[in-house]
Order: sequence, then C-alpha cells, then structure tokens
Amino acid sequence: MLKKSENKQMKMSFVTLENLMPQEHFLRDLDRLVDFDFIYDKVADLYSNTGRPSIDPVVLIKMLLIGYIYGIDSERKLEQEITVNIAYRWFLGIDLDERVPDHSTISQLRRRKFDGTTLFRDIFDEIVRKCIETGLIDGKLLLTDSTHIRANARNDLREVIEVPNTPSEYMQKLDREAYELGLIKEPVDYDTTKTKKVTKSITDPECGILNRPGKPNGFHYLDHQTCDSKNGMITDVFVTPGNENDCTPHTERIEYQIEKFGFDTEAVCADKAYDSGEIHNAMLKKGIKTLIPQRESPKPCANFKANFDKANFTFNEEKDTYYCPNGKEFHFSTFKKSKGVKVYKPQKGDCDNCPFYDQCMGKSKNIRSLEVHLHERARKEQSKNIGTVEYYRAMNLRQIWCEGNFSHQKENHNLKRTRKWGIERVTEQCLLSACALNLKRMVKLLKGELSRLIYTVFYSSEHFYVVLCK
Repeated sequence: MLKKSENKQMKMSFVTLENLMPQEHFLRDLDRLVDFDFIYDKVADLYSNTGRPSIDPVVLIKMLLIGYIYGIDSERKLEQEITVNIAYRWFLGIDLDERVPDHSTISQLRRRKFDGTTLFRDIFDEIVRKCIETGLIDGKLLLTDSTHIRANARNDLREVIEVPNTPSEYMQKLDREAYELGLIKEPVDYDTTKTKKVTKSITDPECGILNRPGKPNGFHYLDHQTCDSKNGMITDVFVTPGNENDCTPHTERIEYQIEKFGFDTEAVCADKAYDSGEIHNAMLKKGIKTLIPQRESPKPCANFKANFDKANFTFNEEKDTYYCPNGKEFHFSTFKKSKGVKVYKPQKGDCDNCPFYDQCMGKSKNIRSLEVHLHERARKEQSKNIGTVEYYRAMNLRQIWCEGNFSHQKENHNLKRTRKWGIERVTEQCLLSACALNLKRMVKLLKGELSRLIYTVFYSSEHFYVVLCK
C-alpha cells in the first residue's frame, strides 16, 4: 500500500535535547569524562565585574573544540553545523529554541580578549594533566618530530630584506660554554653591523620558506610536537617558521615538559635531523638517553686519498690530547667560534718522515689537525644507545605515534594548512588540533578501561556492577 508522508514541519512535540541525544555518542562520553569548568578560572581576569553578561566562555571554547574534533575548519560553517546538529547543541548546552553564538563573536574575542594570553596553551596543558592523572601518560619515553604547515600566504608575494648576520642561538650557546670552560679568553662580542639578506613573505612576515629535499617549497610553518610513547598522547606543541632547524627548540621543549608536568623522563627519541651535539650533551647532563640515529658523514672528494679519520685517533681524557696511529700527541690548539669545534694539532715536525703520511695526509701540504665538536664526548656516549633493543623499539614507536599523529591531524583535525597569520595564531591552531586528537584518544582509552572494569566487576559482585552502570 502506497503511503505519502504528510508535512510535519508545523507539528508541536514535547521533547528535550536529552531525549534526542543518542546514548552512544562520542560527545556524551567526552562530557562525562572531562569537566571543562576549569576554563572559568583561566579567563576570570579577562572579564569585567560590571556591564552586560557575556556569552559563556566555556561554550565558545567547546565550539572551537567541536570544529577541530570534527574537522570543520571554518568558523562560519561551524556556526551553521551547530545550528542543525542536535549532538553539538547538547554538548554546548544550547537549547533548541536558543540561537547559536555568531561566528564573528569567536573572532572578536580572539582579537580583543584572548590575544596575547596563554589561554589555549593552558587548555592544552590541562588536558595533558588529565591524561597523566588517568595513567594514559607516564613521560618515561618522549618522542619528537615536526611537520610543515602551509602558511596562508602567496609564494610570489615576497620581499628581500636585510637582517643582522649574527650566529644562531645554538652557536652563541656554544661560545658561552667555551668561555666558561676557558677555551676562549674573553666573552664573544658579536658584530651587529653585519647583515644578510633573507626572503620574507609580504602577507605573513612571521612564516619562513621551507626548502628541503622531498618537501614542498614555499612559505610554511613548522609544528614541533612531542608524544608520550605509552599511548601516543601529545604532550607538547611548539611552532616556528618553516626555515627553522628541527633540532633548535628540542632541548628547551623537553626541559619545559619536565618542569611543567614533573616527568621522570628516561629517554628521548627523534629522527636523524635531531642528531645535535647540544641535544646529546643537554640530555646526558640530565641522565636522559638519546635514541637518535646519526647523520651520514659527508663523503670525501674523489681526489682525496687519505684513509685516516677521527676514529683512527685515540683520546686521552685526563690530558685532553689525541694520539695518532704513529703515537704522536695532538694537543689542544684553539677553539673555532664559527663552527663550535676544538682544534687539536701535533708539534711541528712530528709528521715529517711519518710512515703513515700518505694514509693520513694524502696530498695535503698543511700540518694535520683534528676538529672535535665541543660536545663530541656526549655524542659518543649517547651513540652507545644506537642498535640496542630499546633503540629499535623507540624508533618504531616514533614512526607510529609521531608520524601517525601528524597524518591523522592533517586528515581530520585542521592541520593541513592554516587560515591565520602569525606564529601566535598558528600556535593556537596547532594546540587545538592536538587537543582534539588527545581528547578523542583519551575518550577511547578511558571508555575501554571502564568497559573492562565493569566486565570484571560483573563476575565478582553483581550489586557493584549495577552501581557502576548507574
């Protein structure tokens, strides 16, 4: 029998959001497991005690989280989706007859109230603490990697400007350490009058040109993330321009996490882009292993016939000297500030009539010298970790969690490109994307743990099973 559906748009029904909200829904689980009222304390100083009542800040933050959890990267579209989605309304506490906050409200609050604050960093940290409290993060092994995010800037709108040509922060740190060790007699005074030319975006001057093999060329940002190896939860997010080295912020961010969350970190793992003497040395001082593969050494020129390299020389730690295969001492000569290396040389005439001259010197007429990085001993000590079972396990976890998280975030959580300008705005985007992934994984893991708990208690005490389900 053919039946035609009648128009029911004007039908009146007595229902509540609670009745319409499915019992099995991610947002229901999230609301049960995470209390977002902590946001009130974070924003209390940003609001006045007088004037018209504001829109609930928790509602606005939860709106943003919905956008990142479900991959809605437009705030205008987010407003439209919340208007027609009952689950979103239920999670936000917006009734059927209430109007959804306008998308421009979020933009204005970001510009007028949240600008220059640590609100989004505080929210991310609070979610990490929740994961630590529930045992999802232990901080024993931290995995680090970075990914590029396309900047909201045209590649052809660029300009060449001059900036001070001073050494990087890492090289300046090496010079300060060399001065403290007595390798340099006077503190280094850098010439700030020297300049170099760099290419900047006219649209977004804070991004940088990414120019790496196998990577897209153009203006990008780098999102540096640290993950905990236990469940792959993201524990730190830090954004730099696209032309920054991966290893530059690593030590500072690891120290930040240890201080912020009280991690008892035993090891850190990263790819060979993080094979830096500064990282090896800083982690060794803290008693932390570095599970990082070594970079390949540059191949010698075709016409260079010498076979002896640094590995053929023996180091005497007490005397701070090297011994060549012929038994001659190489004493410390000078410290090269431009490279951060200690230079060792033999006494004049020691290399004359040496039986290994051709193997050691090749066609060179200069006196043989050894250049040893200031943190060479730390690198050697940490290199003992390479090839162990722990090393291969950590490298496998890094590939699963770090690269897997980035892939998932770019596909589902608004990390493919940015619509915003400036490091502060891009950091907000990266933090919210990480929050979305952490919340989804946390709900999945805690819900699984709760299900196993109920299943276990069911057989031990039927009465307690009923209480848990309630």
